[in-house]
Amino acid sequence: MKLSDLDLDSKMIMALKKAQIVEAKQILYFSNTELQHLTNISSDNILKLKEKVAERYIHQRCNNALNIYQKEVPLQLQHWKLSTACRTIDSILRGGILSGVLTEITGESGCGKTQLCLQLCISVQFNKERAGGAVFICTEDAFPSKRLQQMIQHYGQFLPGQNLGDKIFVEHVADFDTLEFCVKKKLPTLINRGLIQLVVLDSVTALFRCQYDSSQLLSRAKHLIEFASTLRQLAHQNSIIVVCVNQVSANMNKIGLQDSDVVPALGLTWSNQMTCRILLSRFTYHEEYTDDSGQAMSRRKLKVIFAPHLRQSELDIQISDCGIQGIKPQFVNT
Repeated sequence: MKLSDLDLDSKMIMALKKAQIVEAKQILYFSNTELQHLTNISSDNILKLKEKVAERYIHQRCNNALNIYQKEVPLQLQHWKLSTACRTIDSILRGGILSGVLTEITGESGCGKTQLCLQLCISVQFNKERAGGAVFICTEDAFPSKRLQQMIQHYGQFLPGQNLGDKIFVEHVADFDTLEFCVKKKLPTLINRGLIQLVVLDSVTALFRCQYDSSQLLSRAKHLIEFASTLRQLAHQNSIIVVCVNQVSANMNKIGLQDSDVVPALGLTWSNQMTCRILLSRFTYHEEYTDDSGQAMSRRKLKVIFAPHLRQSELDIQISDCGIQGIKPQFVNT
């Protein structure tokens, strides 16, 4: 709990910070005499301050399983799932993308990562539990507005009279300083106003690959951990969905994704920060075909690599004008 949560006057907060007291619980570590000596606050105000802190901590009850099930708990424990707008895909994800954690969508270029993220940006506006908008952060290419409008034409019929594009906020960033400012300043503002429930970063790879060379791997690893921690805290404290798009690299040693030719970029440092990883990949044959109506389709594969709440599974998917849809689930024994 921060000092700002205690509703103190600015002079008292400044006196506490000068004494290197930045969290409310630190106030309870000192005796009244010690606090008075460190902060020059009067004894009467010290007593009132300690009573206020103690009262706040006493009222923080322990949560049991029933409280969590009935959602009578703080926002951080109220997990929910965002549908992908496809029942077949949702079935292997047990309802959709989980809130409060970091989810990664990885795969080679042109396999449908961005299209799946666009579909999530639309789907979050239909969510019965936590309907809201989305922020789409672009680091590589221009935002695919034409493709989004094509998908909106299909899904817009389910919310007549509303423009689904109005609630999708787009941010283009070209360097890491701009990205950090967006994540630490702009996103909290939108979240506090109740405008967004989904954050998409497409992609996290571009800036980290450009900013560091092979001689700076340790610095990059520390930066990755710090940045992932910021995103995770944002997702956890506000119980929102955070999706990070990642590129892939050649798997020279044939390790990782079951002897796959590619492996997600940024190495184990970034992998260890993710709670869920979803891999999209192309088929090596018959990628393009038409359905019964003659509409052109592109076939891909969606695979759950790891997640604490999901089994490893894979699914054939198709990309059409309306978005990404699942075809037939196949489960992998682990």
